[in-house]
Amino acid sequence: MKNIIVIGYPKSGCTWATRLIAELVGCPVAGFWRSKKKEIAVEGEERVSAYRCYKSHHQLNELGVSPDNPEVSLIYILRDPRDVAISAANYFQFDRFPGLAAFFRALPQGDKLFRHTLYPLLVRENYRLERMSEAILHGSAAVHNTVRVSWREHWSAYDEASVPIIRYEDLLLAPEKECARILRHLALERTADEIATAIHNQSFTRKKETLLEKGETGRAKFLRVGKSGQWREKLPIYLQRRFSDALGPELTKWGYSP
Repeated sequence: MKNIIVIGYPKSGCTWATRLIAELVGCPVAGFWRSKKKEIAVEGEERVSAYRCYKSHHQLNELGVSPDNPEVSLIYILRDPRDVAISAANYFQFDRFPGLAAFFRALPQGDKLFRHTLYPLLVRENYRLERMSEAILHGSAAVHNTVRVSWREHWSAYDEASVPIIRYEDLLLAPEKECARILRHLALERTADEIATAIHNQSFTRKKETLLEKGETGRAKFLRVGKSGQWREKLPIYLQRRFSDALGPELTKWGYSP
């Protein structure tokens, strides 16, 4: 069995990319790499294939496999860190009032009440964006274990190991081209029609429709909007400048406007 591991910093589009690559290959998404936790990306269990596709946010030295292993193919998904900040600030929960949160979580249905009603009122968007931006720039285990290292530190190890890096934005804008690049890396061939069908089936609009038809509202909500460049409108100017000052060369390297 050959494994494909799709890695990226949290909220970089890994769920979508993992599903798309699995559909291109014709294999199941088997879960999160080396984890028994329920993974939202899992699908295609009925597909018969010599491959298994996994999602991951691991650092390179945590994967437990070498990039040169012929039985494993690594693919890294990179996203503009400012858009990561927008998406992650809406995903992670920040314990600004841990005592109050603990009180509600001890009550029947209290966790749901706190998470969906009180939390958005008490922990305002600017605070969440500030905390998330600092985590992306410097790493913060207090936010979440998966972001205990910075965005720069996460991707740079994969880049140095010559792991192919696919920009999320390119996968959105030119999916046929990027899918062909992925297939070349995997030494697989697919027709233009097969590639187009996989892209259509995994498009955000189509995928959300399918999930909602199945009543899987939680998985549909997880996909959010599937856009790029939201940071220009939603990230405060002072945080935009903080990213430019801290990551100017890296943003330029990957074709992102500083």
